[in-house]
Amino acid sequence: MKPVVEVQDYSFTYQDAETPAIKDVSLTVREGEFVCVVGANGAGKTTLCNALVGLIPHYFTGKSEGSVRINGADTAETSVSDLSNYIGLVFQNPFNQLTYASGTVAEELTYGLGNRGISREEMRRRVKLVSQLMHIENLLDRDPLELSGGQVQRVAFGSTFILEPNILVLDECTTQLDPLGASEIFDIVKQLNASGITVIMVDHDMERVAEYADTVVVMERGQIRLAGSPREVFSVSDINRYGIDAPDYVKLSKGLERSGLSDGKLAITYDESLVMAKEVLEH
Repeated sequence: MKPVVEVQDYSFTYQDAETPAIKDVSLTVREGEFVCVVGANGAGKTTLCNALVGLIPHYFTGKSEGSVRINGADTAETSVSDLSNYIGLVFQNPFNQLTYASGTVAEELTYGLGNRGISREEMRRRVKLVSQLMHIENLLDRDPLELSGGQVQRVAFGSTFILEPNILVLDECTTQLDPLGASEIFDIVKQLNASGITVIMVDHDMERVAEYADTVVVMERGQIRLAGSPREVFSVSDINRYGIDAPDYVKLSKGLERSGLSDGKLAITYDESLVMAKEVLEH
């Protein structure tokens, strides 16, 4: 698959800051890939997300070095509006994504479409599709400012996806949701990814990251420390040195190995842990 995101030796220091928020970051994401970015608070994850969609350098000012290219376009030379034709961002705080110019959820969803001159018939088609996907059909006539945080997060996700970008950047977009709602969002994202959409997702739930990601990128102090498949990354023995924890299933695997109850195979998902538990009981 062709590269759709190419970050090369990229560093960014916010205006008036003394140290870079991200430094010497290089990352290539291929079309259709599901990438999860993990790391402690302050690791540079949100800065990376903002750089990918062009908010850096067009909205957040500072000093940049290196390059970020999306579908071949240099983000420093391409407007945020033009970039939004093929890459969309869902913020960590969904209230930051509201336009505050719409009286209903339906109007909020179609705000970006109106700016692009999309026909009313096409708007109605997309609203129906997205509202069903995000389970917000019953909210279409509600005022976005009267919704709960979890409901607003679904609206924020829908308002991004309705623009039909081929790359989705999700910055801890499950933060406002309960565990069931977060799992539903992951399932939706995986469904979108299966349809060909490239996903770059920042999240803190390592169990879900291990289950869904093709590639896991570990950031710490503004730099990428590890990158590889979930099995490669979570098999690193001292991964907690980067401010993250291994999935519980990995801890279980290593505990069984230390006790002499397993042959050292690593379970990184729930399903794999069930298979391992069955093997242990049989022996």
